[in-house]
Amino acid sequence: MPEVLIVDDDPDVRGMLAFTLGDHGFAVREAKDGADALDELAAKAPDCMVLDLMMPRLDGFSVLEAMRVQKLAPETRVIVFSCKSEERTFVRVWELGADEYLTKPADPDVIAQKVIALLEAGTQRDARADDARAF
Repeated sequence: MPEVLIVDDDPDVRGMLAFTLGDHGFAVREAKDGADALDELAAKAPDCMVLDLMMPRLDGFSVLEAMRVQKLAPETRVIVFSCKSEERTFVRVWELGADEYLTKPADPDVIAQKVIALLEAGTQRDARADDARAF
């Protein structure tokens, strides 16, 4: 069962996403801020992470930077889910390695579909790499 880590300081957002992703067959873990997210990533890398940007203690930008610098959970796909919609924010998260960006509010089923698409794309990419190594 693929695992998703939801990182958001709003317990209602975490709960809504956990419920919806669970209904789509994902195992779900939660973190209330970026510092907890890094602990969760170090303990066990999830298949995907849904990451808010604006949080206390450690923001989402810092989580992305730490993941890159520390080579933490390099295979984890990242969906940034934030109310920030400025172009410079989009550019910065892409530069930091995010795979997808969704602005709040968003339908939880849309987020689930994005998670599914990212994980399927990763599986297809891995299969192509395996095929290339076979030759």
